[in-house]
Amino acid sequence: MGNGPVINLQTMIKASDEIVSSKLDDQVVMMSIDKGAYFGLDEIGSRIWELLASPRTVSGLCSILIQEYDVPREECEQDILALLNELAEKNLLQITEEQSA
Repeated sequence: MGNGPVINLQTMIKASDEIVSSKLDDQVVMMSIDKGAYFGLDEIGSRIWELLASPRTVSGLCSILIQEYDVPREECEQDILALLNELAEKNLLQITEEQSA
């Protein structure tokens, strides 16, 4: 694993304010102005990015996705944690201290 923070189900996260993103068809393309690098997400990754416009816990994110997609919770959690940790390593996410009410 890289140098980024480790994200777990209770981690409160949101999309980084430093990333410029645009939706193209069913995908989101993101650019890190700081690094001058482009990143792309598929349809489900794009939905996750959209949901991360507001801070939320990983567990809360999984709850939404389970309702929208026919996926078992355990599989959803594993896949989302893998994606979010990868995005965090690339500094595309912000870990926040805000707690949901």
